[in-house]
Amino acid sequence: MKLKLTIVLIFFALLNLHAQETKSEPKGAVTGKVFFNYHFDATKDAEQSDAFEIKRAYLGYKYTFNDKFSATILLDAGKGSAGSDYSVFVKNAKLDYEVDSWLTLSAGLFGMIQFDDQEKFWGYRYILKSFDDEYEFGPSADLGVGAAVKLSDHLKMDFVIVNGEGYKKLQDPSGNNRYGAALVYTPSKSWIFKAYYDTMKGIDVDDISKETTINNIAFFAGYKVSGHFRLGAEYNLMQNGIAYKKPAKDKDLQGLSFYSTYNINEKWNIFGRYDQLSSNKLSGETTDWNYSEDRNYIIAGLEFKPIKGVNTSVNYRYTDFKDPLNNNASLFYFNLEFYF
Repeated sequence: MKLKLTIVLIFFALLNLHAQETKSEPKGAVTGKVFFNYHFDATKDAEQSDAFEIKRAYLGYKYTFNDKFSATILLDAGKGSAGSDYSVFVKNAKLDYEVDSWLTLSAGLFGMIQFDDQEKFWGYRYILKSFDDEYEFGPSADLGVGAAVKLSDHLKMDFVIVNGEGYKKLQDPSGNNRYGAALVYTPSKSWIFKAYYDTMKGIDVDDISKETTINNIAFFAGYKVSGHFRLGAEYNLMQNGIAYKKPAKDKDLQGLSFYSTYNINEKWNIFGRYDQLSSNKLSGETTDWNYSEDRNYIIAGLEFKPIKGVNTSVNYRYTDFKDPLNNNASLFYFNLEFYF
């Protein structure tokens, strides 16, 4: 509690110290983005053979007060679990304050630092989420405060204190927060390295009388030749959790993700990705606790960018489940993204 109060006081002290008006003119802009797809499921005994989908639709507004303060509001419409096929959520509602060239503070509902660099490097969010997002190792956005610290031209650190439940849920009954930190090193324009850690206590889903601490660890490395080629690799570990907001003592998930892109020209590129998700074996058990969902996942495709603001892709996806009782999944996709 003392740590949280200290951080809040520091935040407001910095606001009071540097919050002078500047001569820059306020300005704002509306943004929008839609993820659309058609897919055909060639999996044996598939319940739904094909479908058209809008996976996400974003509508936002960014307003710049001056060269120190800016605000963002972003609405996210996606498939909901109740009431309608689509539910609207507030994805971002944040204020950014650039204290100095080396320090930026954020407050409100904002994107998380756990896999933001990996997602940008992967580059195909409209096709598939990055590993930690896809397998629920962490939320894409959450409510709290954050700080981005530029240590040098090649090294930065990010810190967050958030509710830990993601942007679709309120604070859980335990009232515990998630504490996270990331270190990003870019020694050159070609290389990027990242280490991430977060921790959070919560009510154990297997024993609600106890609290269990979830820990997340991630390492990422990427290499690119600008405009031609990029290759990324990451390792992710979630300890004591079946998902980022579902603590479960001794149940761990870990995974590897490798992805690469080759740019044929400005409009065409080919890409591929391999994910491996695995779990540990609990005491007295003969199989891993997540055996039925542990998997190897492969996606390969071709992307075409007809104009700025429109991206398209045809791709194939194959899931090889560890459990032989599960039918391995085989799907063909056409994905479309348009944004402004």
